[in-house]
Amino acid sequence: MAKFFKIVVTSEMAGAKKPSPLIFNYALEKAGASLENSVMIGDDLNTDIQGALELGMKAIYFNPNQKSNNTNVWKEVSNLDEIKNILL
Repeated sequence: MAKFFKIVVTSEMAGAKKPSPLIFNYALEKAGASLENSVMIGDDLNTDIQGALELGMKAIYFNPNQKSNNTNVWKEVSNLDEIKNILL
């Protein structure tokens, strides 16, 4: 899956932690990516997914244990291979 990622951003690099919009904006800037063409992939609804959704970014919720939730995500997967199929 490495071919799908131009850069990896950490909270230390961005000077902010998720769900702050600062880290998402920093990642977009570093990747030279637009919000409309970006997707957040995460396994934490409160930080990864909610932070992306509040910014208006698409989000894929990696939910391997298929925990019930009411979050309106773009896609939800329980297996990492499903992500690859979505992004292709």
